[in-house]
Amino acid sequence: MRSYPDKKYGYSAVGILTLAQIFAFIDRQIPSMLVEPIKQDFNLTDSQIALLGGAAFSIFYAIMALPIGYAVDRYKRTRVLGIGIFLWSLMTALAGLANSFGRLFGARIGVAVGEAVMAPTSVSLVSDYFPENKQGKPMGIITSGVYIGIGITLLGGGFLIDYLTELGGLNLPLIGYVKPWQATFMIVGVPGLFVALGAFLLTEPKRFDEKVEQGNIEGRQNVFLHINEHKKTLLPMFGGLIFMALIFYSFTFWAPTMMIRTYNISLTEAGFFLGIITIISSITGTIFAGSVVDYLRNRNYRDAPVRAAMFAVILAFPPIVLLSFVNTEIAAWICIFIYLFFISSFAPLGLLAVSGVSRGNVKGQLAAIHAFLMMAFGLSLGPQLTAFFTDFVFTDTNKINWSISATGALVLPISALFFKASLSKYKESSKILNA
Repeated sequence: MRSYPDKKYGYSAVGILTLAQIFAFIDRQIPSMLVEPIKQDFNLTDSQIALLGGAAFSIFYAIMALPIGYAVDRYKRTRVLGIGIFLWSLMTALAGLANSFGRLFGARIGVAVGEAVMAPTSVSLVSDYFPENKQGKPMGIITSGVYIGIGITLLGGGFLIDYLTELGGLNLPLIGYVKPWQATFMIVGVPGLFVALGAFLLTEPKRFDEKVEQGNIEGRQNVFLHINEHKKTLLPMFGGLIFMALIFYSFTFWAPTMMIRTYNISLTEAGFFLGIITIISSITGTIFAGSVVDYLRNRNYRDAPVRAAMFAVILAFPPIVLLSFVNTEIAAWICIFIYLFFISSFAPLGLLAVSGVSRGNVKGQLAAIHAFLMMAFGLSLGPQLTAFFTDFVFTDTNKINWSISATGALVLPISALFFKASLSKYKESSKILNA
């Protein structure tokens, strides 16, 4: 019977990975709070500023995902994690020194490349720190960092920027004067450097696949061969996750605008309440989802992650559709709270689903492919689908709540059907791979 590291080592890693997720999403989201000052300084268009939060991140994140996944499956994972955290934190801080759009764009590419370590290292490390039936809770804790990061940015980003603006910027030793938006990048980037140090100090767990640990080339399986062998499982599973990602990223992008346009509230008010709700509802939702997977696995449900995901999208359907029918702000916040509780399970359930149908020698690469697909389809197409409903179906920008509801009404049933189709095949693959 396989032995696992002491819990203190496992949860030390969970702590570092959670902190890394928090700062990853703060660093990822902060440009959205600095749109106007960056535009004014560099005389940019909306299309150019959108590149900083869109293409500069998603394209290079996706491109680097697979080679980083390969590195995770071949080399010391704590080292790969530490290098990634150090890189994105350094590049975030260096964005504060950018004196041109090109340099700022380059810094954001560096952030994307660094953050691409998160999915493959999380899946690989958790699978070797914890037995399968106890991986749900730690993965739920780690992915809760996503929502803590988003919540902190929504809640505190505006206050930090306003404070630095009141000061008129900062005068730093050796660097000199930096503008408020530049100081913001530096302040949010520096803490991650200390998290990187913590990652380097983690104890590397022994890999489940000892042939990989020993460097046995013959024991290493090509990830694409693995996908081909389990395509009847992976294709519907990834299909379900992609459609779940469409509404996940669409809502994340459009929610503040929806509340402002529909209920005529300020950006500060929308950000404050969305931040509070995201932190409370999404964190409890992710940890609950991970615990449900552990509960089901302890009762011999080999399809636990996709089964939980199927029910999550079914339960997320009513509150997202109701958003277009409620006529008070309080009712809308209640719908959002319930919706986020279920849809936020997307993060841990996706990684747990990938981990459950992959061996140690391809876990990092398969997790990287998962991240690539979610970025390439979910992040790229989700917000656009909602915009399509607004521009061409409802033809009224004030009906964006209807557009979000229409997006959810379209993609959530499709996601549930894909998950349903993958259940039996997922059981078979899990049984073969974990025999």
